[in-house]
Amino acid sequence: MKPASEADLARVVVEWLTFRGFDVYQEVELVARGIRADIVARRGPELTIVETKTSASLALVAQAMERRRFAHRVYLAAPSVRGVVELCDELGIGALAVHVGDESTYAWRGETPFANPSSVDEIVQSRRWNTRPLKLASKLRPEHKTACAAGSPTGGHWSRWRDTCAQLARVVADEPGMSAACAIAKTRHHYASAKSARASLLRDIERGVIPGVRVEAGLLYPNNAGVEGGNGSEEQT
Repeated sequence: MKPASEADLARVVVEWLTFRGFDVYQEVELVARGIRADIVARRGPELTIVETKTSASLALVAQAMERRRFAHRVYLAAPSVRGVVELCDELGIGALAVHVGDESTYAWRGETPFANPSSVDEIVQSRRWNTRPLKLASKLRPEHKTACAAGSPTGGHWSRWRDTCAQLARVVADEPGMSAACAIAKTRHHYASAKSARASLLRDIERGVIPGVRVEAGLLYPNNAGVEGGNGSEEQT
């Protein structure tokens, strides 16, 4: 059996967190057009970030340490965390050992084989790094749950640009035939100003990279396609 990929490990962690009552969001941008968290889990007001890798290393520990400012708790997850247990315990970073089961592999109970199931073991519990509400909570969207699986090598994560486009498409669907200026004024966008939002979004609509919206005679109308891709203009705020 081939070694488990990062996406395989993340899938098991997502299932484990979901079973434990967390809302789970995947590939969430922590900094605009910058770093992303593999997994953000929310239960009540508390946010937990989990970073998954196919091996535990000092680099993974450092990555987890950097995530502390964004969440209440932070974990690293790998097939084996034996080599970093003491360091994680000392630093207050949680550690999860992840086993990816396979129906083609078996464990033995006495003389009886049984399917080797996926499992997650919490080897080190995370310290609670923050007690106040965090900005990350306002960035979480339902689309983060399904747009892109954590650890996916193909990209496609739910970005601020995609979120702006989805909101614009909903505004236009509710009121077809409005001007771009009016539609964008009703859209909570990520651009630095209304002027840059109008210029960038209108250009993207005309280029056909916002399939949820079309322009006709200078006015905006919905079409039958959903918002796809992520090649638009993600300007900084």
